[in-house]
Amino acid sequence: MPYKYNYAKKSGDSSARRMKIFLIALAAFAILVLAGFAALRYFSTDGFVEVNVLQVSGDSIIIGNNCTAIVATTSPERAQSIQQGIDGAMGERPNTHDTFAQVMKAFNITLEAVKFNGYDGKYYYSDIILRSGPKVLALDAMPSDAIALALRTNSTIYINSTLLAQIGKKIC
Repeated sequence: MPYKYNYAKKSGDSSARRMKIFLIALAAFAILVLAGFAALRYFSTDGFVEVNVLQVSGDSIIIGNNCTAIVATTSPERAQSIQQGIDGAMGERPNTHDTFAQVMKAFNITLEAVKFNGYDGKYYYSDIILRSGPKVLALDAMPSDAIALALRTNSTIYINSTLLAQIGKKIC
C-alpha cells in the first residue's frame, strides 16, 4: 500500500509549534519586564537624600546633607583613601579603590549610586549600584569602601532620609 501523507496532522503540529513559540516569547518578555522593575528598585531614590563627604579627620568621616551630618569612624587606610578621593590624588602606588575604579572603566561598568541603607548600632550598611549596559547589580559594600569608590567615579552618594534624621547631628 502506498504511503499517504497526513496533511491534517502536519497542520496540527504546526499550530502546536506556533503555540510553543508564542508561550516561550511571552515568558521571555515577562522576564525582561520583571528584570526592568527590579532595576528600577535599585535606582529609586525615594526615601533617600543626596549627601556629600564634608570632612575627613583622622579616622572619622563626616557625611551630610544641608545642616545634618553623620560622623562615622573607619580604618586609617580607608580614611586616607577617602581623602585621596576628595583631593583627586593617588598615592605612589594605586590602592584597591583606585584599581577597582580602573577595572570598572576598562570594562565599561558605571557606579550609578551608593546608597546608605541602615545602621544597627555598630555598623552602617550600604549598597553600590553597578551598571554594565542593561545589566544592573546591587552589591553590599562597606560604606567607607563605597564612599572611596564613589569619589573616584564621581558618583552620587545617598543616605536613607530616616536614618539621617535619627542619627544625624545638627552641624549649623
